[in-house]
Amino acid sequence: MISVLIPAYNEAERIEATIQALRSLPYEFEIVVVDDGSSDDTAKRAETAGADVVFRQKNSGKGRALATAFRFATGDTILLLDGDIGATATEASCLLEPVLKGEADMTIALFPVIPGKGGGSGFVVERARDGIEGLTERVFQAPLSGQRALRREVLETCGFAEGWGMEVALTVRALRAKYRVLEVPTQMTHRVTGRDWASRIHRFRQYLAVGRVLKMLEREPSTLSKRKPKHG
Repeated sequence: MISVLIPAYNEAERIEATIQALRSLPYEFEIVVVDDGSSDDTAKRAETAGADVVFRQKNSGKGRALATAFRFATGDTILLLDGDIGATATEASCLLEPVLKGEADMTIALFPVIPGKGGGSGFVVERARDGIEGLTERVFQAPLSGQRALRREVLETCGFAEGWGMEVALTVRALRAKYRVLEVPTQMTHRVTGRDWASRIHRFRQYLAVGRVLKMLEREPSTLSKRKPKHG
């Protein structure tokens, strides 16, 4: 069984297409959607599209939404997906196969580079990339990619940090625990943050959040044992 965890906030326009694309793949999926305080009908559309579990909670951020979703998950393999990747969720097979074949413990999706629309650049990405390299000596092209497949044990060991630096913490903790982490090219697409003032403020808040997570990681032990922690 593969458990798909989808944190969603105001994704009514794309959540159905995301779930339908997953259902077209030849895997046994358990799809868990956590509606993180949406003001639209994200939850209803997820139910209509065939999600196995749809949980509604007040807005608490991506890390907490994923932690909630993980409590419902029963699969030995976990797939983390954002709700806005739509029809390109079929590219999840690229992430799953290395994990299912035992070639990696966690895979991270690389998105195609589209000129003028992100694709691995920007001051937030650079902060995350430099921070991970400083802590682990590994360089990642997509340090903030939220599309990942991983063995259940990895999450039981590493957990979910809160805030926008969640992916950075997961990567660093997995490497410290000696798990095999692999970036995988995909053709996934998602909604790209704009260039208006609201989007700029959003990116600045992301930058601060990533910095806070990196500071936290600097204080954590440089090695982690591959075991389920006693506390969540």
